[in-house]
Amino acid sequence: MRVRELAHDDIKRLSKFMISAYYDYPLATWFEDEPTVQQIEEIFEGKLRAIASHRLVDLITDDSGIIAAECEIARADFDMGVVGILVERGYRGRNIGGELLVKAMEEAVRIGMTRFTAEVDEENADAMKFFSGLRFTPVGYRDIEHRGESKRIAILQRGIS
Repeated sequence: MRVRELAHDDIKRLSKFMISAYYDYPLATWFEDEPTVQQIEEIFEGKLRAIASHRLVDLITDDSGIIAAECEIARADFDMGVVGILVERGYRGRNIGGELLVKAMEEAVRIGMTRFTAEVDEENADAMKFFSGLRFTPVGYRDIEHRGESKRIAILQRGIS
């Protein structure tokens, strides 16, 4: 497996990955319904434009052509990056996500981000433990409605110290 930047020829693999994530953990994908090919293509093209303009770091873990994990850090303001990370179910528990996030944060620091934030479903104990292990701490909470369910979302942050 190797970590690399998302590339133009990843569109089909990313599409399969996002649809799988939608069914595995819907809150992580922001889609109310299964994403269409057109929606995924629009997101993908937007990601590539944002990478080119240094507004986004987007790394994947490539396992012989299969996207095992994706981590994006989007610039929210001058130095704050918003973290999004997904790890395919069969690859969880092997620190793939942790290694990927650390590399993505290193790249984000290189382009000027010094603080990071992530939002996690408070009931997702594995995700809360994952981010805590990487020195993210809760700074607040917000309530959302998603697919007819009320969810409490933890807002986590960390600096580059």
